[in-house]
Amino acid sequence: MRPTFSLCAAWIALAAFSAAADVIHFVNGDRLTGTLVDAEANTVAIDVPHIGVVIAPESQVANVIRDDATAEPQSPQPSQTAQPPQSAAAPARRFSEWDLRSDFGIAITSGNTRTQDFDFIVGAERSGERFDNVLGISRHQAKARAEAGGPTTSTKNQFDINYDLRWKYKDTWYAVANFEFFRDPIKDINQRITAGLGLGHLFWESERGALHSDIGVSQVFEELDIDNGVDKSQDPALRWSVDFKRWLIAERLEAFHNSQWLYILASDSNSVWDSGTGLRLHLGNSWHAGLRIGLQHETRPAANRRKTDVSYALTFGVTL
Repeated sequence: MRPTFSLCAAWIALAAFSAAADVIHFVNGDRLTGTLVDAEANTVAIDVPHIGVVIAPESQVANVIRDDATAEPQSPQPSQTAQPPQSAAAPARRFSEWDLRSDFGIAITSGNTRTQDFDFIVGAERSGERFDNVLGISRHQAKARAEAGGPTTSTKNQFDINYDLRWKYKDTWYAVANFEFFRDPIKDINQRITAGLGLGHLFWESERGALHSDIGVSQVFEELDIDNGVDKSQDPALRWSVDFKRWLIAERLEAFHNSQWLYILASDSNSVWDSGTGLRLHLGNSWHAGLRIGLQHETRPAANRRKTDVSYALTFGVTL
């Protein structure tokens, strides 16, 4: 399976070619990404993809970052006069193009049975005029001890990396290249690597949220731990994903759902369904708390393994 790791590096390298965009940072911590356009005096205007031109008073703007380094600089705002030279601020400029979010959840019970459940999820998104980058990393682990002083048994041990590169065209349509690495020793999955291409559609987007879905074909490289050794396979697959988010209370309470269905076209075909659904309460510009329900289902799991895993987590996280 060593060639698959070079394939992983190739997919991640595609992110370097993604197009950046202009960014307006507001004094309240919000920001808009798009293309700066001409505006009337004492205002700033930016053309945001799928939304249109947004005009804001200069008094509400903390900083303006242009994608084109050769473009004429914007008129400095009072909050900008103390900013360092552009060359010194370059690292912050690159970081500000990404929306980063992390969620951490842990549950501990004690008594006759002691359990420890741990969930950690990191998401990163970067939007440009032509390309979007979406990266997700999740780690789920649980341990249990049935007797005082007895051995600890792992009841969950999942690790997942998912990366999408989306090329946008014709407003609501996009092509997508996807890469995923999944590992679950409890289910005897040493590794499952998926790489594929597809076509997606943005069904709805507004200030309240968005809904989009894509479908495509993939190649799946699996390494399973079975009784008589390690079983390696390479099979084509069909892939379908859905991503939904909506503000129930503007800038305060957010509902979200993301799911992926993978149908592996092998002699003993297997369907894999993986989803996360929940609510996220924003406590300020950066901090949030939430409730997340995760579900993973396989129609043909390894011998003596259940088909469905469900997890419930109270989370606390930060958005950058």
